[in-house]
Amino acid sequence: MPVDKFGRRDTAVQDNVSSDVSFTQMDDFFIRRNGSNTAIGSINMTGNTLTNVCEPVHDHDAANKLYVDRRSGGTDKVSRSGDSMEGDLDMGGYSIAGLNTSLPPKHTDAVCWSRAVELTRELGQRASEQVMDVKRLV
Repeated sequence: MPVDKFGRRDTAVQDNVSSDVSFTQMDDFFIRRNGSNTAIGSINMTGNTLTNVCEPVHDHDAANKLYVDRRSGGTDKVSRSGDSMEGDLDMGGYSIAGLNTSLPPKHTDAVCWSRAVELTRELGQRASEQVMDVKRLV
């Protein structure tokens, strides 16, 4: 009984299939739709897509787009080229690197540590000078 690559009976290839081909031999060349045999190499989809893929159960299962979008936050991501956020950003113990060392353009912008230390020293020095000015007046 000739079958196509999905295990369905195929009358179109009946002339090309010898009657002495066994199911074991077909298993070496075709993947069955019921999953009773497995692929042992890569499958080239030649630009086509897999459709109706269910949610993965095991670590190496394929995942559908909906599953990945839900797990990764969907479109709720911060763009690398600039964006705005609503809510807190939990850095998970990591730091933000590469901040500009100049004074930030807005008072709500982040400042690098070295600039913060420099600004603190400047403020401390100004405060000391003001204390000295007050002491001179007294």
